[in-house]
Amino acid sequence: MEEQKKIEDAWIAWLAGESEIKPEVGTTDAQSFDDLEQTWDLAGANHAWRNSNPDKAWSEISKEINAKPKVINLKRFNFLRYAAIFVALFAVGSITYLLTFSHNTETGQLASVVPVMKTIQTTSNPASPTTVILPDGTSVKMNANSTLKYPEQFTGSERIVEFTGEAYFEVVHDVAHPFVVEMKNIRVEDIGTSFNILAYPGKDQVVVNVTDGCVRLVDTNKKESAILSAGSNGKIRKEGGKIEVSNELSPNFMAWITKELTFHHTPLSAVFDELENIYHVKIEIADPRIAGISYTANFDKFELEDIVNVIARTHHLSVVKQANGFVFASK
Repeated sequence: MEEQKKIEDAWIAWLAGESEIKPEVGTTDAQSFDDLEQTWDLAGANHAWRNSNPDKAWSEISKEINAKPKVINLKRFNFLRYAAIFVALFAVGSITYLLTFSHNTETGQLASVVPVMKTIQTTSNPASPTTVILPDGTSVKMNANSTLKYPEQFTGSERIVEFTGEAYFEVVHDVAHPFVVEMKNIRVEDIGTSFNILAYPGKDQVVVNVTDGCVRLVDTNKKESAILSAGSNGKIRKEGGKIEVSNELSPNFMAWITKELTFHHTPLSAVFDELENIYHVKIEIADPRIAGISYTANFDKFELEDIVNVIARTHHLSVVKQANGFVFASK
């Protein structure tokens, strides 16, 4: 202990300038006396005037060693400041991300709510009916000059399609998600069925024939409806009017698909309407008296030209073929 005290006194004397001989220090004490020298240098002129009293000098130096350096406080302050800045930036970034993610998610949800619509439009004179299979498996067989709009995927509580023209629907039944065909002011709601709709833009009424199950025919303007069961048909005017229900299917309502026609005391005007719809031609009457002639006949997959010739011969009429159809006249 006494030896250590002598070494410390020698160092203090040398640091104070009272000795020109720098003491030697063993390797085990080298770091301690290096620290002592650095502390003395930091003290600077404050110690230059001190006397060589070793005890007093060591006491002063010990205070310097044990004192908390100001640089440490400064570093801590900078650290806290930078930490606060980092936390603030992280918070701002997190909020920005959450807002952006929320917006994108909301936008995605809105996009998913609005379905992508597909449109099928048939030509005026197709070689055969156009068949469309909807996303739910429902089959729609479309006649000429018909338009069907439907979503790529059905969403919501109803499976809604928009339609004009003529088509035969074979619906995949789903009690939880009714199948609905919408037209101007009119809805046909499936209650598990197959049915035919005739609703061309140029016609003043919509005709629905039900072959299986039942449907609800709805006038959306008047808020009226009627249930049509299998084997019956319903008629409703597009601009409003009472829904007419018949317990019989309309004659030839499937003839545009089957090419099988039956006429029983049918006015020729109605016969010609059927032929126009089935064969996609125009049939004109030169003499108005021809329209009221009653006609009875059956045709099974006859060619149109054969049918018009049979009608002309049966009632002693003349018929002229034109580019877009036929013209009937009296002889």
